[in-house]
Amino acid sequence: MTAFRPSLVLAALLVLAGAAPAQTTQPAAQPDNPPAATGAPTPLGGPAPDAVEDTPLPPAPTEYTPGAYSRDTGGIVASGGDLGVVDGPPVGTLTDANGGLGQSMWVNADRGAIEDLLGRLPLVSSDPFVRALARRVVLTVSDSPVGGAKRALATIRIERLLQGGLIDEAGTMAAALRLDNDPDFARVQAEALLYAKRDADVCGPLTATRLSAPDPFWLELRTWCFRAAGDDASADLMHAAFEVQGIKDPAFDVLADDVLNGKKTMPPAIDHPSALHIYLLRMAGLPVTNAIAAKMGTAANLLAARDPRNSAADRLSAAARISGTGALSNAELLAIINAQAIPASQLATAQATAAKMTFLPAQSLLRRAASLESRPPVKADILVSALIPNGNIDRLPQTAALQEDIATTIKPDTMTALYRFAISRALILRGKPDAAAAWYASVPDDADLHTFQVLIDLAAPTPARDAAASSAFAWFAKKAAPQQDPSASAALALGLSKVLGKTMPADAAALAGTLGANRWPGARPDPGEVRKMVSAAGQPGRKGEAILRLLAIVGANGPADLPPDVVIECVRTLQLIGLTTEARALAIEALAMTRPS
Repeated sequence: MTAFRPSLVLAALLVLAGAAPAQTTQPAAQPDNPPAATGAPTPLGGPAPDAVEDTPLPPAPTEYTPGAYSRDTGGIVASGGDLGVVDGPPVGTLTDANGGLGQSMWVNADRGAIEDLLGRLPLVSSDPFVRALARRVVLTVSDSPVGGAKRALATIRIERLLQGGLIDEAGTMAAALRLDNDPDFARVQAEALLYAKRDADVCGPLTATRLSAPDPFWLELRTWCFRAAGDDASADLMHAAFEVQGIKDPAFDVLADDVLNGKKTMPPAIDHPSALHIYLLRMAGLPVTNAIAAKMGTAANLLAARDPRNSAADRLSAAARISGTGALSNAELLAIINAQAIPASQLATAQATAAKMTFLPAQSLLRRAASLESRPPVKADILVSALIPNGNIDRLPQTAALQEDIATTIKPDTMTALYRFAISRALILRGKPDAAAAWYASVPDDADLHTFQVLIDLAAPTPARDAAASSAFAWFAKKAAPQQDPSASAALALGLSKVLGKTMPADAAALAGTLGANRWPGARPDPGEVRKMVSAAGQPGRKGEAILRLLAIVGANGPADLPPDVVIECVRTLQLIGLTTEARALAIEALAMTRPS
């Protein structure tokens, strides 16, 4: 940074007042090969992720305030009262040709409802069904509904992508759209471009807001762009504007010098790190450290967890903060927990120690302890502590992925039979039906056996499993009548099979309808929400709304706690709108995590 002149203070005051800086010299031309701008995922300045995480992320920054603004660009205008919101042309990465849900998926929906539901979309989730379907909704190229609006739908979609760690997708969507006079969209767009390393766009027309906005984020981005273009005079003027506002950010100065001069000097502590700081760190070839990530959101922690230059312990710490978001793949999480050095004292008391830990460190400890244990019953006991931590089955799809190889080494016998339910369900969820079936080769003729026969037939049907499921239906028809106090697993096994079109005896099909009409206990949504989901599913142009409502009902934690009748209605809705694969996936997951009485 060049030395400051006192006259710059007056010029800086003009800048802050909205006047353009006086040019005493021609700014340097944009170099043909500007310094490579490395982007990085970091916390978005909007709502914090809403999934359950190991370690709560810090409160989201409040550097910008979402709101309604008048747009003067072309595009689809949703108006209500004196609000006018331009959404611009349809954007996304998924079309009918590659998994999209249809460009008209919510054109006939209520605009306000879509904004609200998108804002609550559980894309931040480790549940595979929830995350996969939420991702398809957000990325589908879609026309906007008309109605009173507060925020551009693209703003909400990019925001959710960043919070879910889908950085490249967020950058792609952000680069495809320009909405003028929309500060809300402009900030989200700029962060997405920084995180996705869209070098050509970071200092281009898409971030034109930097040229006039007085917010510190924009002032620093404006300063960086001047410096990257070789215009040190304008950069110094902007730096003087910082001084006028009393802003001190020595880390920014160090990082900018690092990038432009080829240095690798780690900056001093960054009190209020932003997307730009992360971008410059990566441009300079420096790691996003655990200390920096701890102050930020999903994207920064994702980078810290992935960076091999950070210690194994620091990578675990960063990964632990976002283990419930789904941002890191199961393979990435597994590599991180396998790399940990675990004291022998913890291994000696693994289950008791793990019970006091947060999710991911506990998974690491229990996995190591189980892998070292040679006694099958003890190994199985440790494994089940990992699969169903503290008795909570909600994360079984994720714990099964982290412990799958250990589960396959345990053989069912009289000593390990106690652990049949958890291990067999984990194997089903990991696509290992034959290994799961071995746990039921010789078991009592009870509800657990027949629930499993239905489950494995849904997950991996064969003629033999179809026949076993038919026998299970007949058994339920005799043993699960309302007067016999049937279990939730019986209601689910029968109801889901009927919805999915399995051939059933008449009495079993009738019982499925009876049990499915009951109001079962569980995390029951408001009845009105279920009715709205069903209504939307039956009307053209509201398919996307039906999916949003379904995901709001299922939630980020998946279907484990939902009542059977609600799960059955959700599966029926997916069938109705043509998402048969998703209907089956939801059915399998829900039935796998429902314990027979």
